[in-house]
Amino acid sequence: MSPNQCTPWSRCALRGFTLLELLVIILLIGLIAGLVLPSLAKTRQKAVAQESLNYGRSIGEAFHKYAKDNGGSLVPVSLPQLGLREKVDWTELLGEYGDYSHTHQVRFGIGYNHQLSQLRSMDSIRNPTMTVAFGDAGEIENPGEANPDKWREVLRKPKNKKTLVFETPGDKNWKASSNRMVNRHLGRASVVFADGHAVLVPVSAVGFQYETGHSRALWDNK
Repeated sequence: MSPNQCTPWSRCALRGFTLLELLVIILLIGLIAGLVLPSLAKTRQKAVAQESLNYGRSIGEAFHKYAKDNGGSLVPVSLPQLGLREKVDWTELLGEYGDYSHTHQVRFGIGYNHQLSQLRSMDSIRNPTMTVAFGDAGEIENPGEANPDKWREVLRKPKNKKTLVFETPGDKNWKASSNRMVNRHLGRASVVFADGHAVLVPVSAVGFQYETGHSRALWDNK
């Protein structure tokens, strides 16, 4: 049989792919992966953001239940009135009032507004719907950056996972402190207000770039 007489049943029809054909197939697979994988990653990030938001809502609910059962007192991070100087595990105190676990808290790194934690009672919060109590927080590597949305989180586990707080411009060690709120979910942070509601907003929306008393400083109780 001559080369020009190949049929579908002949052995000469069973040839392999040429190098050019293999390169084209690899290129097509690469293009498809380049289109599909980013979309899948973004979908997963959105799911994690929603989970974090739901977790924030549970903290807000526990925050109010704690105050109700303790004469209006806010959950503390220290108890100087009892002569205790060491930090208190506020997540453990709230754990009795909310449906969440320590592993969940460690995963998301939720912090307590340090300035707000110094207040004694819920009645001390002048505008709960506009006062941030909790939010995504961690250690950042560029505390000197003026734009809160450009703060970069140090990707390591915090030393005090159970007593995580974030500093505010009203704190005396604000400029030196690296404990801040961070944008952890597609340029947004999970933020819990003192009235219990939670939202996903950029850290800049909380107003850390403003001084104490500014109307857009939502971290401030003044």
